Amino acid sequence: MEPHGVSKISISAQSGSNISAPVLLNSTVTGNINISNNFFPGEPYPKMKNTSSLIAEYKKSLLSEYAYITEYTSRAGEQVLLNDRYVDPLIVQKHREKNERENEMCSRGQRFFNTRESNQRNQNISLDKLFGPENGSKKVTPRAVILQGDSGSGKSITAQKIVLDWASEELYARLFDVVFHLRCKELSGLSGEMSLVDLLDCSLTPNEIDQILKDTSQRILFIIDGFDELMLSESKESLPQKPAIKSHPLAIVCSLLKGRMMRESFLLVTTRSSAVDKLEIILKKPQCFMEIMGFSEKGVSEYFQRFFEDEEFSSQVYEQVKVHEMLYTACFIPVICWIICTIFKRKGKDGVVTSELTTTTSIFVDFVFTLLKHHSSLSQQEELDLLKNLGQLAESGMPKRQVLFPRNDLPKAISDLPNIPFLCTFRQQERTYLKEMFGFMHLSFQEFFTALFYMLTDEADAKIKIKELLESASHGRRNEYLFPVIRFLFGLSNKKVGCLILGENPRSTSSFIRKELEKWISKVIQKDTVYVNDFIFQCLYELHDKNILKNAMKFWERLGINIRWSLKGIDCQVVMYCLQYSSRIIRMEVKCTAKDLKMLHPALCRCTTLWLDFDSISDTDVNLLTSALGRKKNVDYLNMEDGSLSDESVQKILKTLSGQTSVGNIRLVLRSVSEANIDLTMNFLVKEMMDRSFSVCIANQAETIHKGLCSEFTMASRNNSVWFTVGHSEGHQGEISEKHGLCSYQGFTKISFALCPFSAVPMTEFLKASHNLRCFSELKSIEFGVNVDALLSFLNCVPGLTELDICAEFLTDIWTSRILCYLQVNPKISHIKFHVSNLMISDDERVCSTFSVSRKPFRPYKMHESEEKNPSLTLAMDRWGHDIAYGSSGEPGYSHVLDKPVLVKLMLSFPPFKGSSVSWEVLFKRLYQLILLTEQCPELDEHTDSLLLFLHSVPGLKEVKVWLNNLIESWAAGLFTLFLSCSSLLHLQLNTSMSLVNDVESLGVMREDREDGEGGVRLSVGCNHVNYLDDCDDFDPFKPPEHKVVPCITITVTDDSENANADWRRFFQAYNQLKDLTEW
Repeated sequence: MEPHGVSKISISAQSGSNISAPVLLNSTVTGNINISNNFFPGEPYPKMKNTSSLIAEYKKSLLSEYAYITEYTSRAGEQVLLNDRYVDPLIVQKHREKNERENEMCSRGQRFFNTRESNQRNQNISLDKLFGPENGSKKVTPRAVILQGDSGSGKSITAQKIVLDWASEELYARLFDVVFHLRCKELSGLSGEMSLVDLLDCSLTPNEIDQILKDTSQRILFIIDGFDELMLSESKESLPQKPAIKSHPLAIVCSLLKGRMMRESFLLVTTRSSAVDKLEIILKKPQCFMEIMGFSEKGVSEYFQRFFEDEEFSSQVYEQVKVHEMLYTACFIPVICWIICTIFKRKGKDGVVTSELTTTTSIFVDFVFTLLKHHSSLSQQEELDLLKNLGQLAESGMPKRQVLFPRNDLPKAISDLPNIPFLCTFRQQERTYLKEMFGFMHLSFQEFFTALFYMLTDEADAKIKIKELLESASHGRRNEYLFPVIRFLFGLSNKKVGCLILGENPRSTSSFIRKELEKWISKVIQKDTVYVNDFIFQCLYELHDKNILKNAMKFWERLGINIRWSLKGIDCQVVMYCLQYSSRIIRMEVKCTAKDLKMLHPALCRCTTLWLDFDSISDTDVNLLTSALGRKKNVDYLNMEDGSLSDESVQKILKTLSGQTSVGNIRLVLRSVSEANIDLTMNFLVKEMMDRSFSVCIANQAETIHKGLCSEFTMASRNNSVWFTVGHSEGHQGEISEKHGLCSYQGFTKISFALCPFSAVPMTEFLKASHNLRCFSELKSIEFGVNVDALLSFLNCVPGLTELDICAEFLTDIWTSRILCYLQVNPKISHIKFHVSNLMISDDERVCSTFSVSRKPFRPYKMHESEEKNPSLTLAMDRWGHDIAYGSSGEPGYSHVLDKPVLVKLMLSFPPFKGSSVSWEVLFKRLYQLILLTEQCPELDEHTDSLLLFLHSVPGLKEVKVWLNNLIESWAAGLFTLFLSCSSLLHLQLNTSMSLVNDVESLGVMREDREDGEGGVRLSVGCNHVNYLDDCDDFDPFKPPEHKVVPCITITVTDDSENANADWRRFFQAYNQLKDLTEW
């Protein structure tokens, strides 16, 4: 007997067996046996916890362990809550095609995010759907999910977020009983043999982990993070199949991946794209592929909000980064977002306005070395060699605009690497195989590495390449794609940035490049090419060299600085950094926000000519604006998209404008346009600014547009005329809208008239009438008709009325006829524009989609000499839009030309006469009867004759143009007879196409003046060789006619009643018969 009265026992068993014995003391155990419990006699047997309690304890430990993250720059004890940083990434379940990748890689800024989100529309996979059956092949729930992503795309933090949310019971509560997290980077550093239980080192004991694995084997999720960092061997040794069996850590992970161990468990494996093929081969099935693509545009904005506790600070930083197109694009990479936010946070809130902005190049350098430090184990020299090789690849693709490379194009030094940093990999489907392709994360990184290659290459090679680059970029817009590379070269030539790469011992190459860039930018400034202004500023800012900047500004000043830029494309900080050393600026054209006004103020004050376009201006900005405008400047343009100015602020701005040398177009947005502020504006302009040209518009704030007297009111003075314009916008132009449960039509959208000379007019009456003409609820509205008459009565009483411009969305034939009659009897109105988008004849029917009347002053060679003293009115009605409005698919569709309505468009020209009277309603009704008739309709001839009879009654009719869908004999004969019987007609034209080209069948008639006084009429049918006076026509009377339509017949007849009464239909019948014979 041994101590405690227990005999010595020998136990032998096969590997992997379980042995139960009352005591194992001073005993010999052979075989691969795991002793899970060993108790001595007399000791109480411990009470085992149930699995649910163990999992609850495990979750509790995870909540504290996974709640925090350690950032790259964190010092001891500095941690950040994961939920304060985490933003859902963009995850898609698809292999992106080559063209998709190229489009994304080559787009920038807003277009980049729009391209990505349109490509992946409605396919963003949320974390709770990673294991959904709809995400697996053939609707089967996947046992393994591959989550691929490039370096810095957020794979690891997403894995940590999944564990934390599971422990918080916010994710996968019904799907998985337990989640274990294995980090491959840590596993690669382990040596010796251990079991899966040992690898799952956590707050639980090995026995408790073993219990959980046994009890929940079918509801376990293993997250294997960073598969690409595993150095898996090609060994064919057997893999352990039980969690308790000891083996090499990599063999255990491989067994999990292949499903040899824990076969019924689930796997989520994160990896870079370069290792996907290897993973796919060994990973158990069914499996599903996902790609984590970093942040969406919404994700970028949310990350900035989460990073900064101060909402205003967050917004300032985000907006400032957003105008940097290249930097904003790179923000889809979470690490870039972190770098930017970290830099701004260190600078503090005041730094956004007062401190120098970190350059784009320096942020790219920070990103590169952050990834190298934390995701590779290369020496400093190996890192420089890697960067040079990547640069060589990047540079090789720039001349060809190539962004994707086959493996054969890769320099051997990086082709042999198991994981290639900064390159993403994908398989392109060819005819019968998959082709491995590589590309940088975005074109911006290819451009950066190209510039870096020039800095790292030998001086002799660099001299050749840099001179070629700068010479090519000097050729203008066609080589504009090289600008980003040059911009990065300027940034890498910054001494502080250069030290980050090369240390304290810069190469001679960088000194040479710096000198070449300085000479080149002086040449570019000397060319004074406006479109490169933004680019010059960005280059000088990236270089951040005070002496070079001063020299550039002095050189620019001697030439006269003429600046044009949009702050949506360049940051205000960049511009102001460059302009701080300029004392005189000739012209600035700026599109920016009101927030930028404070920073721009010093430059605006030094400028001679201003062109300013603001997003919005409020009362708080007015003092700063008027101070910047100063006095005796040329304010060519001042506009705001939106705003909320008070009447007092408007008066303050107008007073400042009155002290300027010249004033162009001004548009100020008020809280509400009223009769009072219109009077104030008019009175000020009449009193202070009538001795100069100007255009001042006061507009209603968008949110309160329905409350104002009108959308906008404009008073302008130019060419000795004074213009008054009222505009109405109800926000539903071109539509019939529902307001307060009633059908509402938008009426007049613009009423504008000019006086010469200026005289006082009763504006109250005009404003009241125009306000009442904004909309109407019934086409037979008596009230609206009264207001139309009130408007015409007002115009009739305006002295010196010379120009009139009226636009309406919907008008009836009756109201349109009244306005047309007014225009016809007022020959003193020299300029006329009257446009109706929808000319209605009943509640649901349009006469035509567009109706217009115009009149222009006499133009030699463009008008007949008879119009010199009284130019004609031109009336045009187009039914093409009518077809679209009533078509089934947005475009009219007809199976055959004979099924098309005959009449497409009608134009008439006639001079205005006092006392002339035409019932235009008759014309509209006859047109309405014609618009739906096809060539096969028996009543077509009757309605055609009715229309031609009306045209004959128009006094002084000078020109008729008709567009038909086919050359119809009855129309051709009727129009020619009209011409012969109407002595005032000078030109008639019938076209069978809306095209401007001449190779369409047409008919042209014109009256000839002969020296003997015997006038004749020339008719051309086939090709239109009598299409004189058309702006779009290139007819040359001295050039032999080119017959593009066969047959082409031209005849001249005498202008007498006998010919007018002839049966011309027989002539056109014969023409059609001849045409049939000549057609192939």
